[in-house]
Amino acid sequence: MLKVTDLLDTALMVIAAVMLVMMLGHVSLEVILRLSGVSVQLQTITYVSAWYMVALVFCALPWAEGHEGHISVDAFTSMLPAGVRVAMLRAFDGITTLCLGFLTWLSALQAWDKTMDGEIWETSTGYFLVWPGRWAIVLSFAVLTLRYALRCLTNRAVLTPAPAGEGD
Repeated sequence: MLKVTDLLDTALMVIAAVMLVMMLGHVSLEVILRLSGVSVQLQTITYVSAWYMVALVFCALPWAEGHEGHISVDAFTSMLPAGVRVAMLRAFDGITTLCLGFLTWLSALQAWDKTMDGEIWETSTGYFLVWPGRWAIVLSFAVLTLRYALRCLTNRAVLTPAPAGEGD
């Protein structure tokens, strides 16, 4: 099951990378066109805020978590005995699983409602479909929930090295 979460992490990271390249291309095209004197409405800000940045930020989260890319400050916990650290990590993983599961549920309800409503933004050139970007949040939270649940259930605890001279 851990391989499945790794595969999902990678797939979401590919989506994030594609969105980054698309955003870069979109913004660059608008800059080039403006500098060349061409007046065209590319709706760059709308695309960036509704799709590109949402997918880029949220789709990259599970990959960062799976590859220990998050910030961790363990100045206090590194001094605790290994058993206490494992118990704390398991408790943290359990609480995080519950919180992420709740966020997944809430974001899925919101995404479903907005999808059924056909959420759009009115722009200067017409209307822009917004609801697809909301599903990136749901997917990201769902994969994070799965990762933490598996970590909690499989006793996979990552321990930081204890300070030199500590006898557990």
